[in-house]
Amino acid sequence: MVELKVVKRGFQVNLSPHQVAFHLKHADMHCPTFIVVQYSPAGKTAAGELLVYSGDQVMDVHKLGVKAEPLARWPWLGVQWQMVKQVLLTGESVDD
Repeated sequence: MVELKVVKRGFQVNLSPHQVAFHLKHADMHCPTFIVVQYSPAGKTAAGELLVYSGDQVMDVHKLGVKAEPLARWPWLGVQWQMVKQVLLTGESVDD
């Protein structure tokens, strides 16, 4: 399962209590989930990033927003989609 989020202002990733609970429950059951965030500081897409978090990082993402350390990140205009796919399939960080 992949949760998709967009952050255009600030650093906070808007996750509801239900979404947090979902990721925690599935992490406890060793079922992989991910939170993929398109982060565009001040709404500037060209300066943005794509951030991939594991579902077991949901508490850090909920508290720290995009300041939480992701599994992987790419500049929005240079996203390497094959590497995104690899992260989602393996749940492991990749070297750029």
